[in-house]
Amino acid sequence: MIKYLFGMVGALGGMLAGAWLMLAPFALAYQLSGAAWADPTYTDFWSGLAILVVSLIGLLMYVLGLVGELRRRGIIEPREEPEAQQAQAADMPAVGGAQAGSAADVEQILLPLVNAMLEDMQDQRRRREGNGGPQGAAPNQQLDPERRVQQ
Repeated sequence: MIKYLFGMVGALGGMLAGAWLMLAPFALAYQLSGAAWADPTYTDFWSGLAILVVSLIGLLMYVLGLVGELRRRGIIEPREEPEAQQAQAADMPAVGGAQAGSAADVEQILLPLVNAMLEDMQDQRRRREGNGGPQGAAPNQQLDPERRVQQ
């Protein structure tokens, strides 16, 4: 377990070294403010960024390894799903069950929307054909402005 702690301390040290390389040209003022970057500034900044990213990935890996080791030893309790989710998962068939249930749910949610859209389209068709829309307007008044100009 101590190997994870040493690894985390080393990765944290690498992150600090990478951050210092990125900031050193500006902190030590050998890169003038507002001036074009010199070659040493590019080298320090991009190598520092690479060291910082690699150290961050290493730190995350050591932390995940430590958590896994602590769970394996029983120091940290493993995550458990709530009983309701376990029961629901046990009742579902292995293949296609989740897709069939979700498709029925989506159908029930979208059915009122589709019906409302259908009714609206039928009302618009009646108004365009002049078969007694709600205001009894003439058919050419219901056309969009571009078509009225052409007529």
